[in-house]
Amino acid sequence: RSQSNSTTSTRDECDLKSSSMNTTGRTLIKRKCLVSRIWTRLGRGKMFASNSRGGDFQRRDRIVVAIGGNALQERGKKLNICRQKENVAAAVSLLKPLLEMHKVTIVHGNGPQVGYLALMDKQSPLDILDAESQGMIGYLLEQEIINYLSDEKKRGTATVLSQIVVDPDDPAFDHPTKFVGPQYRTEEETQNAVNSGHVLKRDGPFLRRVVPSPKPKQLIEHQLIALKHLVENDCIVVCAGGGGVPVLRDPTCGHLTGVEAVIDKDLSAAMIATEIEAKGVLILTDVRGVAIHYGDVNKEKWIKSVSPDVLATLMDHFMPGSMRPKVEAAITFTAEQPFNFCPHFDEPSWCKIGALKDCGRIISGKSGTTVTTLYGTNHIVYYNH
Repeated sequence: RSQSNSTTSTRDECDLKSSSMNTTGRTLIKRKCLVSRIWTRLGRGKMFASNSRGGDFQRRDRIVVAIGGNALQERGKKLNICRQKENVAAAVSLLKPLLEMHKVTIVHGNGPQVGYLALMDKQSPLDILDAESQGMIGYLLEQEIINYLSDEKKRGTATVLSQIVVDPDDPAFDHPTKFVGPQYRTEEETQNAVNSGHVLKRDGPFLRRVVPSPKPKQLIEHQLIALKHLVENDCIVVCAGGGGVPVLRDPTCGHLTGVEAVIDKDLSAAMIATEIEAKGVLILTDVRGVAIHYGDVNKEKWIKSVSPDVLATLMDHFMPGSMRPKVEAAITFTAEQPFNFCPHFDEPSWCKIGALKDCGRIISGKSGTTVTTLYGTNHIVYYNH
């Protein structure tokens, strides 16, 4: 009986210690997570000097910046080189803090530019014009980056002419959605476009040419090797311009051939970001963010932050060839990231969408839409205004 009482007493003592340890452990976890969330709130949005693993606010993340063709060319205005240079210079000046603080890869759109090239050169197929636009915009971006970066922040800069493999059976070839070229504002312009065999769809109040926009499958291996080498050596890279030149791979011999289409640059940006293991994707366009009931003054609501799971349920609100591919890119890049109860120790990847002119405010979380699993899978917050 004495031995039994002793055993019972020891067991009770162990249970008490175990309970005490569990309570202490839970308290420590709660405190650690509380500190984590406070730290995250203090640092949230300050991605120019973000930190997810400690107190070093100078950590340099890999970030892919996708700049829309409409952001580089004001919607509705005619394209000319002087205006294009001014727009590129303005874009790079807004990106300067990001370029200096992080390892940035730039993907740009080419919708307006390739459309104008097609009006001037009616003989060349779209894949050739895609390549021309990559060289033109890449040159302008590189030149302004070199002009804007201070001597102490000087780094290698390069444009990679990018060929991206697409699927010949992609349904996009039968249902063109990608806007290219100018808006047709008169009946004469519209009729001339129709007579040229172009497919037109409404872009805002006016009609505009649309072309096939197949999904990107992969950057060809030789260029991916070059891209990774440049990124690992801290170079600012311009790549997959206009979404990349769309090519088909012969299943028998592996040879590549161009195809008439324009790949969406946002989907290519998400693909590139995954390939180079980027921390975030910043999609800059000419609208303030992602909205539901867009254009309806009574119902329109702008999204501040949202999980990819919730965003996927709202796809009917986003127009193909416009906001939808941006949303698809954001979901694709962030959806695989698991929710972590203590995000301070392992912050998930993110995607931010907003207007180029608001770049600084988007980074600080005061504007645009942030897509992330940071706050769980069933998360959405709207702006109050």
